[in-house]
Amino acid sequence: MFSKVPAKSIARFRCVSESIHRRPDVTEQSLTKSMSRPRLLFALEVNKDLLFFSSPQPQNPYDNSSLVATPYKRFPKYLPTRICTTLGGLVFLQKWLRKKTRVICNPVSGDYITLPKVKATGVGESYFGFDPITKQFKVLCMTWSRYGTPNTHQVLTLETGKRLWRTIQDPILPHYRSFDRICINGVLYYGADFEESQSSKIVCFDFRFEKFSFINIADEGMFRGSYKWTLFNYKGKLGAHQYSRNGELVLWVLEDAEKHKWSKSICILPPIVHNSRIVGVTGTGEIVFSPYACYMPSPYYIFFYNIQTKTCTRVHVKGFEEFKHNFTLLHTFLDFVEDTKFM
Repeated sequence: MFSKVPAKSIARFRCVSESIHRRPDVTEQSLTKSMSRPRLLFALEVNKDLLFFSSPQPQNPYDNSSLVATPYKRFPKYLPTRICTTLGGLVFLQKWLRKKTRVICNPVSGDYITLPKVKATGVGESYFGFDPITKQFKVLCMTWSRYGTPNTHQVLTLETGKRLWRTIQDPILPHYRSFDRICINGVLYYGADFEESQSSKIVCFDFRFEKFSFINIADEGMFRGSYKWTLFNYKGKLGAHQYSRNGELVLWVLEDAEKHKWSKSICILPPIVHNSRIVGVTGTGEIVFSPYACYMPSPYYIFFYNIQTKTCTRVHVKGFEEFKHNFTLLHTFLDFVEDTKFM
């Protein structure tokens, strides 16, 4: 019965029979169905509120002139509004106050959890990941020492009954994350600068084995001006792009991680997307563009650019009309999976 019901409706049924929805076979069946039909997730920061909407993700955008985004449940105002990552059906939020707050929420069910505080001295950075083999969500917190105290890197597993930070022993040279981060097939990637060697590398962290490794860049100029680079998932491979406002898009794709082999291509984009930002690449290879933070335009469009055919399609997203007079930070995420799992 549940296989024929939309995920948002299943989430509403929790008050009727929560024990049924917590059964692994029910949640797994719902998740499998959702993965076959990924969605676009829209997160709006409006007047210190964080609002979530979603719409179907076009499998063939050239057949879709418009989409309708529908809202999910609202979360309390005190939750963080800085979105770090979306994985599966969960969203990882952070904010800095006197102490750092880390929250994981499920827009579909309305559930959220606040992670326990990290007991470490120094400057910390947190990363959210998912291991598809063990089907576990994990958070990596890397803390760089101050005043001669040891570096401390810890991992928290979401599925365990007691959510505790565990110190990992795998050492890694001190570095600074210089741009972006992404988790692909259970491996976290981010660009980093190493002071000792005065070099830039891609840092990798395998969430299953909880081990670090590195990938060399293709050439010395690849990440020059690295703050402009963005990492993305290109058909299951790590991709990096640098986009200039004159329409030139440089794409790097990691073809072989063991051999540190990259491929490079350059696209000249049409003027219609020059004032937009890239939010990702679909499974079929279209680059998706979304407007920058602004007063919500009406109508609101996203753009799909096909690298092979060099064609661009504009898709009207409906559902944001009430925010057209508000200054809005709008984040668009691809391949969102509606998961009814309760945390």
